[in-house]
Amino acid sequence: MPSSLYVDADAQNWRVSPYHGVRWKKLRYDPATGQSAVLLRFEPGSAYGTHRHPAGEEYIVLEGSIEDGGKSWGKGAYVWHPPGSIHTPRSMKGCLLFVALPKPIEIVEEAPPSR
Repeated sequence: MPSSLYVDADAQNWRVSPYHGVRWKKLRYDPATGQSAVLLRFEPGSAYGTHRHPAGEEYIVLEGSIEDGGKSWGKGAYVWHPPGSIHTPRSMKGCLLFVALPKPIEIVEEAPPSR
């Protein structure tokens, strides 16, 4: 049985993503399964490239708001995307998300230009 994992997210460094204005912190990653948990920060006007979730995705908005699925989701919103779903999240005001992924994402296309 694996042991518990405790992570001080504040002590972790933000990492640059391939998308301008989007940074992330790794909280957990299992190389055997591809499962991960991350914090994802969008600066105002930034977007993540269009991507697919082969095994789904779930996230909680911790700060700010994100535009996803044709709607804006604010602090406290929980979003679940089913396996095979494709989306292009962006944040006009900036946001912080907690994201859990059962498998790594697949990039479909690069991020649209920041506004």
